[in-house]
Amino acid sequence: MLRPFEAADAAGVHAAWNEREFLRFAPVGFRFAGASLDRAVEWCARGEIFAGVERASGRLACHVTLFGADWSSKVTEIHYWTAVWARGRGFAAEAARAAGRWAVSELGFARVSLLSDMRNVGSLGVARAAGFRFEGVLRNASWTRSGRGDLASFSLIPQDLEPGQV
Repeated sequence: MLRPFEAADAAGVHAAWNEREFLRFAPVGFRFAGASLDRAVEWCARGEIFAGVERASGRLACHVTLFGADWSSKVTEIHYWTAVWARGRGFAAEAARAAGRWAVSELGFARVSLLSDMRNVGSLGVARAAGFRFEGVLRNASWTRSGRGDLASFSLIPQDLEPGQV
């Protein structure tokens, strides 16, 4: 289930922001990588969208958001992360699929792009499972705490959705 973040999510957000794999692939200079619990509390209080929570328990599983939206050209990028306990269970793929389809079908975006470091196998799997189409590799375009690497480029456009699909 997707919903805005709440103050009660701060501990889970803080844990995600400080987890080894998150830090490994966070872009250099990303202000939330390794951030404090106080910063997570502030961030959650702003009601950032979307928190992906497990339906049965309400436990925070992932985050997905549209980023860098250009409303005049109707293009945006999607970002996500997954809590350690939730990895490999399909939460991020389900959330990214829902957010991408919402952006295209409800908000009228012509393109939702998704970029993932080629070394981040989990993120590549999320992109594919969420229905984003692989477009190619941006060589040496990723600069993370792991060093320089290549970025896989994926996208979702209106033609990728079947009629009536949201």
